Amino acid sequence: MPTYKNNTDKRITFSDKANLEWFPGQERALPYFVPYDVLGLTRTSEEPYVLKGKPWRGFGYTELAISERTVYEIPYNESYELSIYCDSGYCKMYMADCDEPIMIDEKNNHFGRYAWDMASYLVFEPIDVTAVVYVKAEPFTMRGTERR
Repeated sequence: MPTYKNNTDKRITFSDKANLEWFPGQERALPYFVPYDVLGLTRTSEEPYVLKGKPWRGFGYTELAISERTVYEIPYNESYELSIYCDSGYCKMYMADCDEPIMIDEKNNHFGRYAWDMASYLVFEPIDVTAVVYVKAEPFTMRGTERR
């Protein structure tokens, strides 16, 4: 499981499916990824074992091994919240037919909210090596993430 530590002198809070807090010096193992570098946490254990080799991907993430150009279709919802991270390698990601790539690697994750009619699919292209990318697209409304 990935383990994250707060090496700062301030409390760090992350809200995804649950509200998580790390107090200064606190370390916590989780069965899923959090964008630790953006939050200011240090990842002390590299291996998210729960996400690898299991049918359950944890909190809606889909694992993709990107060794060639890959198109990821996003299920229809009027709008959705997108979360992408990469735990090995690096790749370019294009939002639908956009010409400008977004670089995805261990230090550059992606999070955003999009209208489905503007970006109904993602295109991933590897750079030199195979990248392992995790993608989560969830329905979103102005009231927050919908529950089905």
